[in-house]
Amino acid sequence: MKKRVASRPVKSDNLDNIVESEEPKVGKFTFFNGDVYDGEYKTIPNRFYLTKHGTGSYITDNFDVYCGGWDEDCFADSDIYVKYNNDAQYRGRIDSNGTMNGSGTYLFPDGSSIEAVWQNNVPFTNIIFREPLGFAWMVENISKDSITFSPGNHFWNGMLLDQSVTHSTESLNKSEHN
Repeated sequence: MKKRVASRPVKSDNLDNIVESEEPKVGKFTFFNGDVYDGEYKTIPNRFYLTKHGTGSYITDNFDVYCGGWDEDCFADSDIYVKYNNDAQYRGRIDSNGTMNGSGTYLFPDGSSIEAVWQNNVPFTNIIFREPLGFAWMVENISKDSITFSPGNHFWNGMLLDQSVTHSTESLNKSEHN
């Protein structure tokens, strides 16, 4: 997930405003490889290049989109939103190398998702798999190479959450006693 890019843009919407400074500025830049960055940046004195620094969106030449914080051209160790070109998405914590480490949710293109605490891009603890309709699956087994889920009983879990079902059941019990 880490993507280092030469920090020299080909085109900019504000080349006239670029001055050497450690203070973040805001701009939109297109890089030689077709990637586009729109957000806060800073220039490095005496080195004549830009670094993504602050909040911004980075769109790769294959249309992956990274929105969040940047620190000296690397991901800031913070929450980020990523939308991949296959419509998968990730929202959560990543480290400066772009590795999912911390709480986050990965959304698959079909609408199913895994919410977890991630370690090195792998769901590690507090794992919840939800199918596209939102039903949560229970973790049965975790090994180094796989996670096994069981569907649980969605019918009864749904009934326990539905207060109207509880009331109608109570009314049935009362009529049985009469």
